[in-house]
Amino acid sequence: MGTALALAGILLTLAACSTPGGSGHAKRPEAATTRQKSPDRQATLVPQTETDIWQRLRAGFAIEPPNDPQIETELCWYIDHPLFLENAWGRGSRYLFHILNEVERRGLPTELALLPVVESAFQTNAVSPSNAVGLWQFLPETGKDYGLQKTAWVDQRRDVIDSTRAALDYLSALGRQFNGDWALALAAYNGGPGYVSRMCETNRGNGRGIGFMDLPLRDETRCYVPKLMALRKLVEHPERYGITLPDIPNTPYFTTVDVEGPIRLDLLTAVQTLGSDDIRALNAGFHRGSTPPGGPHRLLVPVGLAEQARSQLASMPREAVPLLPVSTDLPQRRVQWKRHQVQAGETLTGVASRYRVSIAALREANGLHTGTLKNGQDLLIPLPYAADSRPGPRRGCDGERVLHRVAAGDSLWGIARRYQVDVKQISACNPGLNGNALAVGKTLYVFRPAEATAVADASRRETYTVRSGDTAWRIAQNFGVSLEQLQRWNGGLRTQALKPGDQLTVIRGGG
Repeated sequence: MGTALALAGILLTLAACSTPGGSGHAKRPEAATTRQKSPDRQATLVPQTETDIWQRLRAGFAIEPPNDPQIETELCWYIDHPLFLENAWGRGSRYLFHILNEVERRGLPTELALLPVVESAFQTNAVSPSNAVGLWQFLPETGKDYGLQKTAWVDQRRDVIDSTRAALDYLSALGRQFNGDWALALAAYNGGPGYVSRMCETNRGNGRGIGFMDLPLRDETRCYVPKLMALRKLVEHPERYGITLPDIPNTPYFTTVDVEGPIRLDLLTAVQTLGSDDIRALNAGFHRGSTPPGGPHRLLVPVGLAEQARSQLASMPREAVPLLPVSTDLPQRRVQWKRHQVQAGETLTGVASRYRVSIAALREANGLHTGTLKNGQDLLIPLPYAADSRPGPRRGCDGERVLHRVAAGDSLWGIARRYQVDVKQISACNPGLNGNALAVGKTLYVFRPAEATAVADASRRETYTVRSGDTAWRIAQNFGVSLEQLQRWNGGLRTQALKPGDQLTVIRGGG
């Protein structure tokens, strides 16, 4: 009988889920006004020995959901888009333990640990149409108000530790300003405290209520709180909605490793099993491919690889010997840079080949989103140095460098076929490779020519048909790509002109 009722509940919910709801998120916070002090609602602390992180989240839920039918609409959208949640939880598995710890330490409702799903789908490099950035989607001015630096070398809005600290500072202040009414505080996080306060004052002056459901909020802010409350319902009762939550360990994913001055992030990929995806995802605040000259001089690495990373760092020379002359006004410790002015006709591939660096490294060091260069454009070239233990570029070892971690069953022939290169090229670019014997977990360097990269992109290309209620922002999040990429693939897509039935080109995994 109980099983039949539960099944009926799932079927009723799914039957209602025919129209995705909500609009894209683009936060426009305004400067906070006077904040009234009131205690935050306390989240229940669960012992760290608890093996299920989802139980910890549920135990601290403390926000009273508004009586808003939009919550069911947003719930239906999540159920109809399982890939969105799968991608979000996959990325969030790196950050959720840290964020939840910080939320609990401050005694805040644990629903706030789910807010990065709504804000960015846990993408550290997410950029909204209004230029809000990072997991918590800070605008430059709001980030500055809460101590987040943005320089030529670092954007702390993308840093998980710095941005989480700032976001929880901001949310705590909003909770106090709106007297513990978290629906209003969350609306203010999206639309700005000044905006929500003005709506309250207008209603108060007209003799109307000042609760979340009473305010004439713009659609984007009206849908924002229901998105979080729908996530709360999914986490609270996943079985009710036919959802399976992933197994995210209730232990730290990353830890801090100190470095002595600027260092190229890609040098740490010499650590076995430490891939470039982890390095980039955990250190997204460093947007030139190295730690900045003026600090912070620390890197985040997975806990299990911290000692290997420290050993790798300790083995590097304190003073690098450059292979090429460098400018004296740039840092000279462990990472070398050269300035290059683009000449007419030069391409990114040509510049990368000339200086023996990867196209990916050039893009990262210069914040390039496309391969197009302009005549007279200045580039910073991250140079290899003599003590660099990675295989040096040889004949055939140029183009886009890909790190491939050997899995069980891999063969040289299969890897070469996958990346559309020659077996001999893989052997030549990986000195010490012993014939066809591949150790599981070993990292291989594969260099793909630009045309091979284009073919690989084509193999991941697919067409998406826009549904009712879709926005460009949500489609991009669903596929784990940026809005800018979606626009580029679709000829400068006008996001406001999307309508059901439109067909968009998407490359899974970006491009």
